[in-house]
Amino acid sequence: MLSLSLLIPALAACPGDPGDTDGGTATETGTAADTDTDTTAPTTGEPSAPQLPTDRFFLRIDDTPPPPVVLEMDKAKALEIFGEVAAKDIKLIELDSGPLLDNVLATIQNSCGDKWNVYDDTVKNGDLPVDPQHDCNLTALGKLYDGDPIANDPTKWRTSPQFAMVRLLTMTPRNADVATTVMEDFQYLFSLYDNETVNGLTFSDVLAASLFCGGHELGSVQCTEKLKDSKLDKAHEGDLHTRPFIPVAVLRDALKVTLLASHPNIANSEGKLPVTLYDALMDMQPLSDKLGPVGDHPGLLVPDDADFTTYSDALTAEFKMIATADSNLRRVDGIDASEGAGEMFLSVDAAPLAFDFNDPVKVVIEGIAAAPTVDMRMAIAELDTKVPSCVDGNATCAPNLPGSPLGDTYVWSQPEWSLERIIAQAAYGAFKDLDYPFYCFAPGLPCLAGASIGVVDPGWAEFDIQVPNLVSPAPQYLWEMLLDVAQDIIHDPAGNDAYMRDMNGKIVGGEQNTADNLEEGGARPVFALKGVPIGFTAEEMVAQIRPTLQSQADKIADVILGNYWTSNGRLDFYYRRAADGGTPYLFFVGPDDKRPDADDPTQLAAWDYAKPGFFADPELTDKLSSLTIDGVPDTEHEKYRLPEGESTLFIQDDAGDTYELRFTVPAGADPVEIVVRVRKL
Repeated sequence: MLSLSLLIPALAACPGDPGDTDGGTATETGTAADTDTDTTAPTTGEPSAPQLPTDRFFLRIDDTPPPPVVLEMDKAKALEIFGEVAAKDIKLIELDSGPLLDNVLATIQNSCGDKWNVYDDTVKNGDLPVDPQHDCNLTALGKLYDGDPIANDPTKWRTSPQFAMVRLLTMTPRNADVATTVMEDFQYLFSLYDNETVNGLTFSDVLAASLFCGGHELGSVQCTEKLKDSKLDKAHEGDLHTRPFIPVAVLRDALKVTLLASHPNIANSEGKLPVTLYDALMDMQPLSDKLGPVGDHPGLLVPDDADFTTYSDALTAEFKMIATADSNLRRVDGIDASEGAGEMFLSVDAAPLAFDFNDPVKVVIEGIAAAPTVDMRMAIAELDTKVPSCVDGNATCAPNLPGSPLGDTYVWSQPEWSLERIIAQAAYGAFKDLDYPFYCFAPGLPCLAGASIGVVDPGWAEFDIQVPNLVSPAPQYLWEMLLDVAQDIIHDPAGNDAYMRDMNGKIVGGEQNTADNLEEGGARPVFALKGVPIGFTAEEMVAQIRPTLQSQADKIADVILGNYWTSNGRLDFYYRRAADGGTPYLFFVGPDDKRPDADDPTQLAAWDYAKPGFFADPELTDKLSSLTIDGVPDTEHEKYRLPEGESTLFIQDDAGDTYELRFTVPAGADPVEIVVRVRKL
């Protein structure tokens, strides 16, 4: 199908000699320009065959349109045609990772059940925070968290890095337990009363109000007031109480600009995943290494091993691509002065084939799964030390923002792939515009507990406690405070850490129940995800594939037929029309004409012409040809239009030898066949 013999027909011999007045009716040959003929009769007694001049050649113009090239490929045939190297270099699709990440994060978030965001309006204040009722035995993914999908030991999965991430993703104001974090004393204050409210507000109300009432359609004050027992709107409370601190959509966008954008093989902030033709033909398995560890980046995926294989069903067993391309090749006859007649194939465009992948008739793509899925093993690495918050006051810490990191200690100076940076980026994306004016949750003289966010600077949070023995969180950016809380929670996935307090409520001693905590650097969750929807239908996938392939149409054409020139003659000049349907001219070969090297046909021959062009004298002083001719678009070649009848020209070849050329051109406006005699001087 791809054989050059189908695209490059052999030069046919032609009887007769149009316009030749010297007689001689035998066919011409393509041998060296030797003008001697042998007239001695053979001694066998048989009549001698007519002796032919060996310096005379036909040059013809073939106006037959080249046939289109049709490629019909399944996965195996496509890999055979393109080869592994080229297939790895051709992008098939720049896949928007957004829908895939949404599905991945939602799968992880609900891998230990979906009770975490249930609002039960019969729960009493004294029973807050509620139990999110995590049970990792409920899903196939969750069963892997204890390292044994059959045993499902809660003591193991509750202390796993995977469950730590689940706990973080499912944390809401209603189920949040922030013991041993910077919010410890704020939470403790609201637990001092029998019904665990202060001024009719629970600690869950405080979290819901401070995080979600700023910018609320009710206004921050009314939004907060409607959480009080005396004014309780249960629908309102249910909405605010069950919102996750880090919504999936926000974390998705954070992953795009951190973990994904920082990977050398992704390197874009839009979350576009470059999937090559090779990746797709191999069912996405190569992504395991491609998106795995690279240099200092720990990778987005864990490389495949005996326990897991990256796989996608996107290209089914019925996959087929039928592509029809117009040929840009044109065959021309010409002369290699030292060898004789020959032919070359020229491309009238940059590429030898013209594909239109956007045309569903010319390029048919079949056999893509209706709803493609992928098996992938995703991981996120954390740093081996805790990242502190900047708590040295607003004057010092205000400049510490994503685009202007302060020093090299705080989060914005940390690697973008790190879990800490990802969490901070998500918190920043969620709350960077939060405006929550000061509200006193526990009235007194002064206010016993209040909070404001965004009053001093956008995102600057102040949670203030004026109760003896209780400590307020230091004023700081909200996203750094949330990161500080998240780092404590991640390393205590079981959620059982606690402080000892004296009779006055003051914290004494260190944390309790820390034996089952994860060490710093040990919270590296790995999720072996199976059958996750990519997020696009077959039609949507094809719609993305077409323009991606079209942007590489010339590259693809070169892969398929880029070596067409290896069968070219090493011509010095050729006869062709200056444009399709135009006047025939002699063309002296130019630097961009593709001629194979004599010693290695896979390499191009050097263009070593000291005096290119056609001359009127053997001394090559009177040039008749020109690079520029009115009405002729080509300006790269020396060109000459032959007159009718006999004419003599002279050229010098790339070896520096001079040749006489005697042309015979028949009468008529469109001489498509001419004769040339070649003699070396």
